[in-house]
Amino acid sequence: MEVFNSLYEAISVIMKDPMNVLTILFTATTALFLILNLQISRVLRTYRNLLRGVRGDNLEEILREYVERMGTTERKLEALEDVIEDVHSQSQRHFQGVGAVRFDAFEDMGGKQSFALALLNGKGDGVVLSSLYGREESRVYAKPVKGGLSEYALSKEEETAVQQALMLDQ
Repeated sequence: MEVFNSLYEAISVIMKDPMNVLTILFTATTALFLILNLQISRVLRTYRNLLRGVRGDNLEEILREYVERMGTTERKLEALEDVIEDVHSQSQRHFQGVGAVRFDAFEDMGGKQSFALALLNGKGDGVVLSSLYGREESRVYAKPVKGGLSEYALSKEEETAVQQALMLDQ
């Protein structure tokens, strides 16, 4: 209780003279100003270090360079996507499925020297080639194929070759 009494007496003495109050307020304000000034200096130092960047460059310059690189990368990516699309559309016309069947065209022949060869693109369009080998002669036939089907009658060997080519395409 004595502490409170002595504190009360000290405050009442200080309050009697307005200069004392102003001195205390000025001292407190100055101390607060110094503390805030120190904190602002720390924040500014951190901000300058951030702007300087890793390589010592200005952060704004680094960001501008990054945005420019991103734009270049996007343009290159779009060009590559166009190239991929062109290659894909062209590849649909190339032979993608191949089916081959060897067989004996005639009962008195051995060695399976006759064959049916189907060459089809991605849409199942192409040709089936047949070679019939005989002792006296060989004959080669070509039949167009559209969507995996031919307008001409296909032998079972030709049909098998077309089916093989269609399965390879998938």
